[in-house]
Amino acid sequence: MAAASPSAAFIADLVRNVTPDSVSIRTTSTVNNYGERTWTGGTTSYDAYVRRANEADRDANVDNIDYDYVAYIPSSSLTLNVADEITLPAPLSAIRPIVKVETRKDALGQVAVIAYVGTR
Repeated sequence: MAAASPSAAFIADLVRNVTPDSVSIRTTSTVNNYGERTWTGGTTSYDAYVRRANEADRDANVDNIDYDYVAYIPSSSLTLNVADEITLPAPLSAIRPIVKVETRKDALGQVAVIAYVGTR
């Protein structure tokens, strides 16, 4: 078996150290007659960095949206919206609502989805 290239090893270490958490996301497909979401299919796991929101976040919040956690998910293929559901990693291990979603792209073309997660 061939050894991994130094650049592949660097990328693997970077992903492991920068995104130590894993979140599970489930999308919704329909809303019933009572306005309740109907979840279909299983969840998809993504590597992520999850942190608790702090006072600086709340002070800089121009939209006045109440959120407790921020999840940074490096993925160019993830299409996330507020109708979806996210499960945060341990020790929370709780399903939480997504209250706001942003997509950011850096100068190198790397994309991250930022999910602002509220309380249940």
